[in-house]
This record gives sequence, C-alpha cells and structure tokens, in this order.
Amino acid sequence: MNSDNLVGITLGNRYDMLEKIGTGGMATVYKAKDTLLNRFVAIKILRDSLEDEKQVVSNFIKEAQSSASLVHNNIVSVYDVGEENGLNYMVMEYVDGITLKEYIKHKGALPWQEACDFAIQIGQGIGEAHSINIIHRDIKPQNILMTKDKTLKVTDFGIARAVAGETTVVGGSALGSVHYISPEQARGGFTDDRSDIYSLGIVLYEMLTGKVPFDGDTAVSVALMHLEKEPVNVKCVNLDIPTDLAYVTMKSISKEQRARYQNVQELVDDLHAVLADEPLPSREEMYRKSVQENDDIDVSEVEDDFDEDDLDVPEILSDNYSDNENQRIRTKRKEEVKKKSKNKKKEDRIAIVLGISTVVVIALIAMGIIFFINGGKNVTVPDFTNMTVEQAMSEAKRVGVQLEEEYSLSDTIEENHIISQDPEARKVVKKNEKIKIVVSIGSSGGNIAAPDLSNRTVEEAIEIILAADLKYFIVEEDSAEKKAGEIIRQTPLAGTKMNKDDIITLHVSKGKNSQPTPGKQVSVPSVVGLSIDHAETILSKNGLSIGNVLRAPSSSTEGTIIRQTPEVGKTTTEGSRVDIVVAKKEESSQQTEKPSATEAPSNNESNGNGGNNDDTPPVTQKKTVSFKIPDDAGESVSVEIVANGRTIHSAVHSKSDGVVSVDIMPSSGAGTVEVQAYMDGVNTSSINVNFD
Repeated sequence: MNSDNLVGITLGNRYDMLEKIGTGGMATVYKAKDTLLNRFVAIKILRDSLEDEKQVVSNFIKEAQSSASLVHNNIVSVYDVGEENGLNYMVMEYVDGITLKEYIKHKGALPWQEACDFAIQIGQGIGEAHSINIIHRDIKPQNILMTKDKTLKVTDFGIARAVAGETTVVGGSALGSVHYISPEQARGGFTDDRSDIYSLGIVLYEMLTGKVPFDGDTAVSVALMHLEKEPVNVKCVNLDIPTDLAYVTMKSISKEQRARYQNVQELVDDLHAVLADEPLPSREEMYRKSVQENDDIDVSEVEDDFDEDDLDVPEILSDNYSDNENQRIRTKRKEEVKKKSKNKKKEDRIAIVLGISTVVVIALIAMGIIFFINGGKNVTVPDFTNMTVEQAMSEAKRVGVQLEEEYSLSDTIEENHIISQDPEARKVVKKNEKIKIVVSIGSSGGNIAAPDLSNRTVEEAIEIILAADLKYFIVEEDSAEKKAGEIIRQTPLAGTKMNKDDIITLHVSKGKNSQPTPGKQVSVPSVVGLSIDHAETILSKNGLSIGNVLRAPSSSTEGTIIRQTPEVGKTTTEGSRVDIVVAKKEESSQQTEKPSATEAPSNNESNGNGGNNDDTPPVTQKKTVSFKIPDDAGESVSVEIVANGRTIHSAVHSKSDGVVSVDIMPSSGAGTVEVQAYMDGVNTSSINVNFD
C-alpha cells in the first residue's frame, strides 16, 4: 500500500479514507469516516519510505501514546493507533478548520485582544500536557488548528517526550521548528516546560506583529539569532498593544529560562489580567515580596545596664569601733547610697521619657500641620533612572505614585532599564500622580544617528527626520513649561543609532490644561511604507483617520501604502480623513488606476460610442448590488469590488456595517457585468449583473 494514495480504501475494517488533507516530511494526513462510531476522523499515516526506520516508527508510536493520554478542549484528541499491511497509522479528532499559521498569513497582525485569547487557549492546552509531564517541544502556529468558532487545538506531539523529571536532555540535536525554537533547544541543552513557554511567546509575538522576531536566509542563521540576538521589543513593532502585554510577551521569550515564566499557568494568569485591564499577578507578587523585604526592620529595645555592684561606696573606719559596728555602719551607708542611686535612676528615666515625649509631641504637631496644609497627598518623586522596570514599579508603589511606561532605543542604557523620567527626581507631586518613564529596549545596531530636535518647530523636526530616512510619530501632551506647538522631548534621544524607517516620537505641547479647539489644524504624519493597521494607529494619535483606500499595481511590498493625500507635513482640520493608495501585485498588462465607485464615469466610459459627440443619449441606467461581510471577519475588513476586471470600490469597512453596497454601471450600454467581492483579499462572492 502506498501512503500517498489511500483514498477509497478502508483501514482496520472501520475507517473509510475520503480525501488527503495534509502532507508532511514524516506523515500524510487523510480525512476519513469512522463507520463504527459514525463520525469523521483524521488519520495520520507514517510515510512508507520511513517504515524501515525503527527509530522513526518508535517515535511515531510514542507520539500516539503520549497524545492518547491527553484529554482537553484545546488539544487534538487521539482515538486509536494501528498497523495494516506495513503502514503505521494514528486516528485523531478531525478539526474542520485551518491552522493558526494560515489565519495569521491571511489576517496579518491580529487585534491584541484576539491574540491574548488565542495565547490563553494554547497555554491551557500546553498546561494540560505539562501536568502529566509531557513537553511538546514543537509549538508553532502550523501545529495549532482553529475551528470555525475560533477554538484553538494543539496538535502534532511528534517530538514530544514523556518525562519522569523536570528536565530532559535532548541528545545534542536541536528539536523543533527553527523560527520558534528555544535557545536551549538550539544549543542542544536541557529542555523543560519553559521551552514550550518560549515557543508560545514567539507565536504570541507573531500574532501581535504579523511576523516572527527572527528571520534569515538559512535555518542555521535563524537558530543563531535565538542564541545571540535580542528581539526588537514587540511594543516598538506594534504601538497599539498595551504595555503590560508587551511585558508578558518579552518575558516569555527571555533567553534565560529562569527569566521566563516558570510555568504556563503564570503566563495564562497574566494574559487574563491584560484582557481584564487589571494589574499583572506576576508583578503584584514581585511587589509584595519587595515591600516585605523593605519592611523587615529589626528594632531593639534599650536595656537597663545598671549594676549596683559598680557603685563606689566609701567605707568609714575607726579604731574606736568594733568590727561589728564597722560592719553595721558600712551596711547602712551602702543601703543609703543604693537608695539614692535608685532615686537618681528613676529621675533620669522620667527625664528621658519626658524628653522623648516632648519630641514626639512636637513632631506629631508638625506632621499634623503639614498633613493639614497638604491634605496628606504630596510625595517626593524618586530617581528612577537606571533602575529596572521591576525595581521602579516596586519603588513607585512604596512611595505612592504610578508609572506610565514608554519604550525607546538606547545605546547607553541597558535593556529594561529606565532612560529618563518626567517629572524629574526630587520634585514634589500629588500622591498617585503618574510619572512617565522611558524604558530602554537596547541598541538597534543601526548606523543613523537620531537628530537633535530640541528648540525646533514641529515642521522643522519633521523635515529633518524625513531627510535622515527616518519616520516620526507625534504625541500631544499638556505642558506647563512649553507653549502649544513646541517640542517637549523626543525618543529616542539625540545621537541614538537607528535603522532606516525607524520611528522618532515627538512629544509636542498642547499648552497647559488645553481643551479641544473646534477647527483645530493638525500636521499630517507620514504613513507611506506602513501597513493599513499601522497607519490607522499613527493617524489616530494625530486626531486623523483613514479615508478612501485605493489599490494600485506597484513594485512595493503588497499591502503597504505607496501614496497619501494630504501629503506629509501638510496641515488639515483635526478629525479629517487621509486617503491612501495601497500596493498590490503588478499585473502582466499595464493598468491605470480606476476611479472609485463614488466617482462619476467619464463620457467615454458611459456612452458606449467611443467618445464621439453625436446625438446618441448616454446610458444612465445603473444597478445597486450588495455583498455581505463574513461573520468570521475581523473588526475592520478591507473590501474590494471588481467589475469586469476593474476595481470600482476599494475601502476599509467596519464589520458592523454588515453589507457593502455599490452601484454597477454597464460597460457598453447593455450586456452582462461580472462582479466579484474580495474581503481581506479573499474572493467571497461572484455574481453577474445583466443590463438590457
């Protein structure tokens, strides 16, 4: 029997092989019908070319045994294993859906809430395996199946190994897929639960950005990146994700196992907290321990070290007195001295107590006055610079202020350490005031020095940034020190080495306690070269939004913006829209841009007479057609309507719109117009519109 051609046969007298649904290096997967239980199943067949490899067959059987012991909603169930006519096979749960890799490839960067939910589901499945000492070792989106209701299921425990202890040595070979492999796997070291956590972190990174953190020309070069190169902080790739989610992602993919989450449940708990907009449990525990350590103060009491034998008691001796009399006098004198000493000690203690009480009373009165004046709400800002984020969080909680994180490249400050803060250290602020901290994500390794934009107007700064082959991002803030329109600060700092198209963030003053101004003019940022999602984020920060979206053939990367209107540096009214043109693959025959559905066709297009100015009246007939937005679409959908090969409508719609309606014009007065609807690049509908 040939493992690649089993459609139509029956295995084990119960599994009717229906169709081939997947092929890998070691096995072929078929959809089959279990005639005994009347259900569809997936059957993995070990390729017949490997049947003579004893180790491969042994691993295949071990995979079945490991997987069969796992029962969880987020794991593909294994029902049966068998052998027939020299072919080894495994019967599994049939999942009617696609892989997570296909979903990411189709959608690009996912909404962060959806990425969180998916990571939680994967984590729950992995956690179930870890609970019975099974480590997957090959977590990747290709091994995550998604049902139609977006339930995720982990599959393919092909290199999983049941372990008796906490760690397992992989005999010098790097197991797992190179883009998702943990550093310890790449070096052939110890692997444990935290190796799966690293791979899951890479998958989360890819879901949030649409790409993996490390990529290269060869598998070896990618593996070396996992060992040696620090990934770009996910927050710098996708500015729209919460800071806490960036922290969770980067903690998961720490190169050192001890720096990652120590078990999957910790990761899942933090992801739940991100979705609920609550403090991360892992950080709260860290804060609690830090505060306990700071509060463990050993206070010793003052001991009474008075010893009556140390008294200097003079003896009065006389030859006229007997020894008994002398002893009586000495005893009496000693008692008197002792009594006086005790009285003196008592008086001293009273004086000390009164003195301390007086100081305490004065201090309490002073504190009461200060508390009354300030309402007990003022605190002094600590110096957070050069602290780690964790240290700063602990110190902020102790003092009573909140931290607002921002990330920036830095050539001088170590990653995860604080570059600067606002307000500065030692300033007095209200309790629970937000202190803005800039956190280093390390050096970019680039060769473009960030220009010094201090004392520049916004327009000048933008011109300088663009001239340096960089991009910019404007954040408007209230400022008591800077006038409206002046630059408060920039990140990264001047002189920091950057790569081409890296972003400089300009913090621009709105003035003190500014209020939105009707008709306010804002500067249009550059979105050329960005994806639509990234452009949407940049524009929204500047009080703008995306307008019409057209697509045109271009040699630029498909899906990136190649033109915008208004152009960069122009001013427009806050709340306005920016029209964009997005690159699509160049076609073999040259085409010109077509007008959108809202534009009126020219006479040449509508009268059907080649533009001759005779008395033939133009055809004004039109028909409206509607296309439903799929139920499984994201919150925003890129919709393109094509009529007879021409794009007549291209725009981003909200899923809540439900349907997209367009007017169809006859191309030559009569006949049939073939209309296709593309939702996020997928042809979802095709109809013919007839004109009499």
